[in-house]
Amino acid sequence: MEILWILLLVVGFILILVEILVVPGMSIVGIFGFSALIYGVVRIFVDYGTTAGWIALASVLAVCIILVVWFMKTKSWKKIMLHDKLEDKVNVVDQHKIKVGDEGTAMSRLAPMGQATFADEIYEVHSMDGFIDQKTPIKVVKIENSKIFVVGL
Repeated sequence: MEILWILLLVVGFILILVEILVVPGMSIVGIFGFSALIYGVVRIFVDYGTTAGWIALASVLAVCIILVVWFMKTKSWKKIMLHDKLEDKVNVVDQHKIKVGDEGTAMSRLAPMGQATFADEIYEVHSMDGFIDQKTPIKVVKIENSKIFVVGL
């Protein structure tokens, strides 16, 4: 039985590492990992007494602290971090390409926002008429702070 609780603690650590390194967000893997650690420590308290329980609890906490320090010192986080910078902007409206009065076609359903084409360029547009179906001709009525407002024709 003794090896079972130690094995349960090891499985708990492995599941927590999988949660941190592989599975994004808080998921069932992390919950099972923490549950395995807690259950393993509680079972050691129950089966082997308080001295063994406190040793197990201290060992689990020490291993957690050592793992965190090791990850920070070896810069392992940098290997799994996203390094790309998002530099794209939504709807940077070039006043020379699109202006009030231009006509185009709704590429998607405007409910009340969607995509439309004007002179073979795709833009995000806002409908002032409510819902406009896909492939409906539209007209630009206002451009305000890089937002294009359209009405159906």
